[in-house]
Amino acid sequence: MSQENLEKIIAQQATTIQNLTDEIKLLREQVAYLTQKRYGKSSEQMPLNGQTSLFDEPDAQDDGERPRRRRSDVSVK
Repeated sequence: MSQENLEKIIAQQATTIQNLTDEIKLLREQVAYLTQKRYGKSSEQMPLNGQTSLFDEPDAQDDGERPRRRRSDVSVK
């Protein structure tokens, strides 16, 4: 092989290495973004005390009384 052919091969390999390095960088950024999106902090925030309550907000139809069950509403299996 001539010196000129070897230099062309080296230049092609350098270009290929640079292209692959750029692609790896882009893929790593994508993985980091998607990992953050999947496992990162959610937009659904917990209350400051860290505990939710099912009874904090009254229903729109709430008249202030708890619903009462009649015995006929309860079924035993």
